[in-house]
Amino acid sequence: MADMTSKAAEELPASFSHTALVVESIEKTADRFREVFGVSFGSAEEYAFSRADASGRTAPATLRMSVSLTQEPYFVLVEAVDEPDCVFGRERLGSLAYWGWWEEDAEERLRKLRREGVGVAATYAAALGSAPEMIITEPDLYGTRICYVTSALKDRLTEQAGLAGGESPLPDSYYHVGMVVPDIDAAVQRCARVFGVPFTAAALTESPHQEEGDVTHTPFRQRQAISRTREPYIELIEATGDGVFSPSQGGALMYYACWESDMNSRVARLRSQGFGMDAVIRMDATSDPIAAITSHDSHGIRLELADPAAKPVMEHWARAGHLPEF
Repeated sequence: MADMTSKAAEELPASFSHTALVVESIEKTADRFREVFGVSFGSAEEYAFSRADASGRTAPATLRMSVSLTQEPYFVLVEAVDEPDCVFGRERLGSLAYWGWWEEDAEERLRKLRREGVGVAATYAAALGSAPEMIITEPDLYGTRICYVTSALKDRLTEQAGLAGGESPLPDSYYHVGMVVPDIDAAVQRCARVFGVPFTAAALTESPHQEEGDVTHTPFRQRQAISRTREPYIELIEATGDGVFSPSQGGALMYYACWESDMNSRVARLRSQGFGMDAVIRMDATSDPIAAITSHDSHGIRLELADPAAKPVMEHWARAGHLPEF
């Protein structure tokens, strides 16, 4: 059953390709990723651009970036810059800056964004007057941004990271990123139009025993939807409660969600690495965790861990558009 579901899931459209974390030092953050995720990064490189802001004013801009040596979706680290009102500015340190998507036709993408009423915060071109290699939207989707990267910049990033033409299998990275929204039905419609991928209808999900510090929910219920794509999924979560999914968590990408088969060991290791646990989900008070959400660390890293037993459920949900009946 799982193999058949996985095969069907491969026929779904592709989803986002990467997310960017704004950091103080790429080298220090890459060391932290190696400790936490066990993944490495390509050498940090400087990329020179002509940046155009929303008003059309242009200026030279340099971004220092590094890409994880993993399968998609990539972790991308971008060193903070001294530019006011910039998605990579210092005020964004430690934040997941955007959903990243590959885009073949930047000019057509700009036209589509304008038709959908999505503002463009900045474009980055290799030279003044040339077509954009990177388009970054305004924070329209409940506080998040989209970054469209053309094939020209994609090739530069992957080649310099040593990802192009590699023979060794690359490790996995993460399988979805979550976003808390105030109205999930409206968010599903808006995200489907802007991202250009279908979503499931919102479904009520239940965590039998969810511990959030001193508070325990038995059960914890929430409404969620996911993109009907291959991994990585876009997960929308309707704001509920006073804890990890409260309205205060909206307006930002939440975490890197990873499959974890040895939950007890991973949770213990994360605690030893300085992470707190914002939520731990179990079947009952005495059973082992089936999922966990950490606090943010000083670099802005936050994880959700999930038992791989849920993978066929997620694939069915994405493929069929509804949760399986048990």
